[in-house]
Amino acid sequence: MKNFSFEFILFALLLIVNAAPFQLNKRATTFMACPSSAVIDLLTVKIGTDPPESGKPESFNVSGKLTRRDITKNQTLFAIQYNDAAENVIADNYTQTFNDSIKAGTQFTVSASDVPTPNLPDEYFITVAVGDPDSDNIIFAFACAFAKVGGSSEKSKIIINN
Repeated sequence: MKNFSFEFILFALLLIVNAAPFQLNKRATTFMACPSSAVIDLLTVKIGTDPPESGKPESFNVSGKLTRRDITKNQTLFAIQYNDAAENVIADNYTQTFNDSIKAGTQFTVSASDVPTPNLPDEYFITVAVGDPDSDNIIFAFACAFAKVGGSSEKSKIIINN
């Protein structure tokens, strides 16, 4: 009889555990300061689908405050880049110019919806930057943030090219 009671309690516990709704612990994508030899400002980045899904458009809301440089209307770029784990660019950069000039020290917000998401590997980087392009269309970043999605969270060197 003791065995039956023990088995019944064990069975009841198993049913309760299996019936409990489990929510997978989904890690939120965390954006950090870009590693750089230059002093650049940090951006705050929020993404619509977390993590982004391959082939589905993504939305980005980015805010920050530039401490040293002004944002120049129709010149300064907001750029998004995807890199694989080996830091190779895996898709064309998404860029858009700012519609207004903003003085250094002023809080700004910029949004982009329908940003194309490439076919993503298991481990990749997303880099978001604000800066001016040079004559070779390489962005000189004033502010930047990056996130590593999948794998470990070690820092990496990301170069923004256009």
